[in-house]
Amino acid sequence: MFRLLNLYRASKSIRHAQSLSRADMLALQEKRWRALAKRAFATSPFYRRQLASLDLDRCSFSDIPVLTKATLVKNWDEIVPDPRLRWAALEQHLKSKENWGKLLNGRWMVSMTSGTSGAAIAIPHEITSVDWNHAAHAIRNAPTTKKSSTPRPSLFGKRPVAASFICSSAPSISASLLQTRPWIGSLFCDYQPISVTAPWQEIIDELHRIKPTILIGYASLIGRLAQAKLDGTLKLELPVPGGAISTGGDCLTPGIRALCRQAWGIEPLDGYGCGESLGIARQWAGMDSMVVFEDLAVFEAVDQNEQESPQGVLSDHALVTPLFNTALPLLRYRIDDRVRFGPEPAGWPFKVIHELSGRSAMTYTFRAPEKLIFVGTKFLTVLEHQPEVASYQFRQTSADAIECRFVVQPGSDKNAIHSRLETSIRQCLIEGGCANVRSSAIPVHHLDPDPRTGKVEQNVPFRE
Repeated sequence: MFRLLNLYRASKSIRHAQSLSRADMLALQEKRWRALAKRAFATSPFYRRQLASLDLDRCSFSDIPVLTKATLVKNWDEIVPDPRLRWAALEQHLKSKENWGKLLNGRWMVSMTSGTSGAAIAIPHEITSVDWNHAAHAIRNAPTTKKSSTPRPSLFGKRPVAASFICSSAPSISASLLQTRPWIGSLFCDYQPISVTAPWQEIIDELHRIKPTILIGYASLIGRLAQAKLDGTLKLELPVPGGAISTGGDCLTPGIRALCRQAWGIEPLDGYGCGESLGIARQWAGMDSMVVFEDLAVFEAVDQNEQESPQGVLSDHALVTPLFNTALPLLRYRIDDRVRFGPEPAGWPFKVIHELSGRSAMTYTFRAPEKLIFVGTKFLTVLEHQPEVASYQFRQTSADAIECRFVVQPGSDKNAIHSRLETSIRQCLIEGGCANVRSSAIPVHHLDPDPRTGKVEQNVPFRE
């Protein structure tokens, strides 16, 4: 009953926030971040030191110091307010597979980050905060505020079936979100979990068995399924209208979008979040870009000096402040994603993300023979003008070598693309001061996911 009341409250607030003017929405956001900062100051020894010099009633948001992952890990036990969420306690809790996806003390969803941006860490989320995330995704699903509303339950008709791809080999965010969904969600849709780390044929067989009308999962996996549909391996039809494809967790490239349109005639809708903040933005039906949930989180695009990046300029990194998770208060938490914001779409008070890149840390250390540092985001320029490339992965193979594995769109000239890629990669390395690093481009039929997370990382540095 408590969760139902919380969902009702969250849904009402979310609908109200999206009907506000931009100025009123920002005022609501400010009210929430000040309340979070005051609570952190009152309950966390770490934040009592960090915020001691600030007047939390009058300071600017940018006055709050940035929190890095290294600082979070080092000061964890002084940041989390509740002693039951100490570092050692969470690690012990997740050692048992029986605890994966179950609420800790009936109050906290605890899951592990993927570790693609450094060491994997256990993150607790208040279940109330999780439900606000569920409510936002249920309501914000249309191009106008008038059409955007909570879906109606299918009491007598057949519920849509959603194949929800989760990582079941670890206490992942995807599995935890599915397993802690409020029971009322089953009235709207039948969610069928499929492990992304299962053998490929098992995934195909399971899709043939459940015959979903909705696909939810990593963009890289959805792209491979679209390839399988086009080559006849996957015999799955999605209804138009009525079918849907929702992606998140890794990069939805223009090539993967094109594959989905060819395979099913459906435009995939992208989502963006991280283990520390869950939902940050989502692409809604009829919109070209992802819209930021600015009433649920403060999301900043900043340069190397932590100054706000102008609209239309790709940031150096981003800062996120989840506004409802008091279990782990994060104020201006740094993530290494690069973001380019655009203006608010007509009728909405939220800004949009026109470009998002670098969903993981991607710093390469070469020895050729001297030590060289190369930031993988520079490779993005190589793929900007290669729409024939559906998906790709840069992989460091030795101390002085890197290769680009790539999948081409059906019917594309693989040899011509191969030649262009090799030339572009070589030029990119030269411009980055790594002329002695060997490089190659390799066409492949598909990209293999990480066996632990099920995600295809676009940059895989060499681990000595």
